[in-house]
Amino acid sequence: MVAIRFLTGCFALTIPCAYACSLESRQDSADFMTIGNDGPADQETIGYNLNHLSLIVHNLTASMEFYGKVLGMRHLFTAQLTPSYSVTYMGHAHGGKNGTGYQTGEELLREKNNAAGLLEFQYFANSEDTGLKATTQRPNTFSHIGLIVPSLEKAQERMEKFGVKVTKRIGQSAEGIASVENALGAGDYATKNQTERDLLVKGQELVGFAQLLTVEDPDGNMIEVQQLVPPPGVA
Repeated sequence: MVAIRFLTGCFALTIPCAYACSLESRQDSADFMTIGNDGPADQETIGYNLNHLSLIVHNLTASMEFYGKVLGMRHLFTAQLTPSYSVTYMGHAHGGKNGTGYQTGEELLREKNNAAGLLEFQYFANSEDTGLKATTQRPNTFSHIGLIVPSLEKAQERMEKFGVKVTKRIGQSAEGIASVENALGAGDYATKNQTERDLLVKGQELVGFAQLLTVEDPDGNMIEVQQLVPPPGVA
């Protein structure tokens, strides 16, 4: 699960990317969680940085509206590479985290290769292919995007205010929500056995997944919303 702080600096990968800092307060965490103990990274990888995630979008205007107006990302640039094909970059301001340090598009672009948590939109205006499906509809190697917010409650209210599709509310189990199960790979992809599938979804509760919020972007990509300071019971 990719964490966008917008990925504040890291893309946390699958099973739901939850905050390890709260694990110490959970006495049972050792029963299911293995904390990494890697040594220093190879010296040759110093300077490596996961910089951006790229999405193929069906409607560039709708995607920019959602990620910009609703989630607060800024437009770095759009490159019109052919009359029907464009590449767009968006990201949160990095001047003291989003909102505390305004940066112009030029400033954001200048720092692009030194940034993290950027989104790239690939848009093909003349595409007639209707087979491109989001993971909420059909699991694939991409699971979801992770967004960090100061307050889950306020974020949920904001999503509802803007008419965003909320697929799982705070405190709601993911059990029986097909779009969430698909995005997590816990549907038919994982097993055809319904009992085992139910166990997979219940397993998410070990890291407090029920206390998180999930929504969909205009293309149906799932966004998992976590709180900067995790509420009790969330790993």
